[in-house]
Amino acid sequence: RPRAVRLALVAALIRAGTCAATPGGGEPLAATTFDCTSIGSFDEVWIDCGADTTEMKAGALTAEEARSIGCPPVFWEGVDRDEAATPDTQPEPEPTGVEVPERTPDPAVAARVDRAWDRIERWLGTHASVTLRKLYFGRDPQSLTRIDNGLPHRLPDDLFASYLRHDGAEGNFGEAFRLPSGYGLAPISSFDSFRFSHCEDLVIGGDLAKADPEHGSWHGGFVGIGTDGNGNDLFVDPRTGRVGEAAYGERVRYDGPMGWPSFVAMLEAVADALETGRPLRSWYPVVSGCELRWARGPAPLPTGCSGPPRPSP
Repeated sequence: RPRAVRLALVAALIRAGTCAATPGGGEPLAATTFDCTSIGSFDEVWIDCGADTTEMKAGALTAEEARSIGCPPVFWEGVDRDEAATPDTQPEPEPTGVEVPERTPDPAVAARVDRAWDRIERWLGTHASVTLRKLYFGRDPQSLTRIDNGLPHRLPDDLFASYLRHDGAEGNFGEAFRLPSGYGLAPISSFDSFRFSHCEDLVIGGDLAKADPEHGSWHGGFVGIGTDGNGNDLFVDPRTGRVGEAAYGERVRYDGPMGWPSFVAMLEAVADALETGRPLRSWYPVVSGCELRWARGPAPLPTGCSGPPRPSP
């Protein structure tokens, strides 16, 4: 299969045995930085840290442990290359062009999603038509079903229905459609990017507790749906449907500024804020350059930003 290639700088903090005194009298941490190259696919990641590869592997999760948290296993160049890699346990995606039974989300849930998007689109068409034009059209049911079949966990019905309506928005991780707290609305194709970056941290860090979906910092089954560009990610836990936030090195939060019981509940709250002008989690909808933004205080909506309705599937 095609392999996504990216470079990673892996840093490990190692407590020094003997250190000079610091001004505060504390003992500092000596940072050892390993320059590593990672080559990854959906199924596995190969990392080469040169002479430090063996040391890095010693502190990392095993392939079995990585898979247990929904992450692709990491194998190590120069150490694992001559050994038989663990067989692939990820589902093989259906070949392009082959018909697969289309998944149909729960009709009542899909209707809620469509109503929320109808309201959002109407408001954007009247007040922020540039943002409306930057929303991607939805995925076709066949391609979305193929993607869903290859994920570690099935998408919740509301998120699946939303991708049928709009597959995120233009820009880096969907930044053209802003949510409060600076999150964009990322397309489903961003799943791999969220998964690889967080999973490499989890697997290389070697601490299974950090992969706990309730008390850890991430889990390989999470579906990343947005990022604010400052190290904070918005995700859906497909096992519960909840929307939560993850900040690098911190415990995931479901009670934070953008925590929601479900994805459709978040969409409905966005629609309510747009239509009423009231704040959503302390953020007011405003318009700048005919694009939707969120601010800490209200502002009059400009004129001249309306546009014709955009057809939706």
